[in-house]
Amino acid sequence: MTDPLHVGIIGYGSSNWIAGRLYIQSLLVGQSLLDAERKDKTSLFLHEKDHHPAAYQDVSALVKGMYPFDYYFGTSFPILKKSLAAVERWRRNKRPFFPENNLPILLKSNQVDVIFPANGLLSKTHSSARLVCWIPDFQHLHLPQFFSSSERFMRSWLFKKMARKADKIIVSNPFSYNDACRLAPKAKNKFELLPFCMYLGDNWRKEDPEVYREQYNLPENYLMFPSQFWKHKNHLMLFEAIHKLKKQGKPVVLVCTGAFHDFRFPDYADSLKNFIHEQGLEEEIRILGLLPRKDQVQLMRGARAIVQPSLFEGWSALLEDCRGLGKTVFVSRTPMHLEQEPDHAFFFDPHSSSELAELIDQHWDSLPMRADPAREQMGERKNIDGLKNFARRFLEICQSSL
Repeated sequence: MTDPLHVGIIGYGSSNWIAGRLYIQSLLVGQSLLDAERKDKTSLFLHEKDHHPAAYQDVSALVKGMYPFDYYFGTSFPILKKSLAAVERWRRNKRPFFPENNLPILLKSNQVDVIFPANGLLSKTHSSARLVCWIPDFQHLHLPQFFSSSERFMRSWLFKKMARKADKIIVSNPFSYNDACRLAPKAKNKFELLPFCMYLGDNWRKEDPEVYREQYNLPENYLMFPSQFWKHKNHLMLFEAIHKLKKQGKPVVLVCTGAFHDFRFPDYADSLKNFIHEQGLEEEIRILGLLPRKDQVQLMRGARAIVQPSLFEGWSALLEDCRGLGKTVFVSRTPMHLEQEPDHAFFFDPHSSSELAELIDQHWDSLPMRADPAREQMGERKNIDGLKNFARRFLEICQSSL
């Protein structure tokens, strides 16, 4: 039996990327499901500017404590960004111009052994705790057209810094693991493969998805794509497939959820709106925006099928949702999605709206019209096992960093 760990988890994600917060939530739930003899502890450290404790209330009972901390020095962010943040705080009169760096004090007083994700804490001056980082993917190298030159530079620079200074670096899929080993072969012993699983919520099978369908005024039969509206998610190709089905006299209603904005391409959302209007697809394409996680899960249960057309993913949270819910999914044929081996999946070329339209038409009438109890029961078991494996492997990686 190894000695118990105290893991300090830094709040991750943002309003632009809620998957980061769901990742942390799923990890904490997975730890709570492990055998009772494990005495490992976890604390949450939340940057006051980006993470409010209220966003983590669902998992507050699963951690030793939640600790807000102030702006800190020695991060991986460039000096200009630090200075601008300090000026903004001073302007709003909410913080001293140079606020106290209290994170090292919190880490030391709580006797934290390991910090995760330590992506922004690579100075080694914060505490004696081991630093475990996380790289979701290397999309900026494979699809550089979706990133500015400065963001590509910063992502590559941060990875190189991780390779030098982190104790362990988690990657979510074999494709990214191979990328990491190729880019930093001398740091290969630091890289750890850890696919994740997504928490679906308490008692999700006891809810009635029909209540949520009616709440959002949706038809009985619909296809669903729950995702941020980022350009690489490939919404336009999906909309083109829906347009083709309508022209063929076989209309399918598509429900999209997620924040309707791409901070890298501010005009992208308007271009999608224009396409919907120009092609007369207002009835076929329903954009609901960012929903509560519970509502999203129930609408997925009520959907006839899910679609995942993305051009690139590290490890698709959506496909893990589908596995847990037992949902049929039309999924783009990418190396990462093939590695994930989703259940009940039909693959298509992510660059061919015609192939997707044909695939939907071919299978639509044979899909379950409601949530399938047998599939859901099996999916729930897989989800619980997946959360446990996710947490167990994570703790093994943390232990190996000591």
